[in-house]
Amino acid sequence: MDREAAFGALERIYAELRVELDILGPRCQLTGRCCRLREYGHQLWATPLEIEYLLAGAGPPKTLPDGVCPYLQEERAVCGARPWRLLACRTFFCDPAYRYHMGPLHERYHRRVRDLHGAAGIPYAYLEFLGEMARRFGPAPRPS
Repeated sequence: MDREAAFGALERIYAELRVELDILGPRCQLTGRCCRLREYGHQLWATPLEIEYLLAGAGPPKTLPDGVCPYLQEERAVCGARPWRLLACRTFFCDPAYRYHMGPLHERYHRRVRDLHGAAGIPYAYLEFLGEMARRFGPAPRPS
């Protein structure tokens, strides 16, 4: 399977997830907490295919802020890479009514993304996102 076919398969997985999320109805509170990873004690994990899809669509990050997703648009507290965001970004919501659905839903779709790696001949790994961005594009600048 070539890269574009793998991206298409990933988009179909994401579309099926969207249908389930529409039924569950979790609400995004537009706070940006999910993207300010270190501040809220979060880690963001992704697979190589998800990262390649994100980079192909959104391009490389312009900056690597320390502990914050580089695609967060702080002024509006929204994702600047929303159409290409990672699975974990699609399944995480601060909505307390959704918290019991989040883990099982993420695991079920992560399994499908993992299986897609095998079908596409892409080596599977589960990578900590900020570390992977630093590895690829250089470390975040340290405050002086």
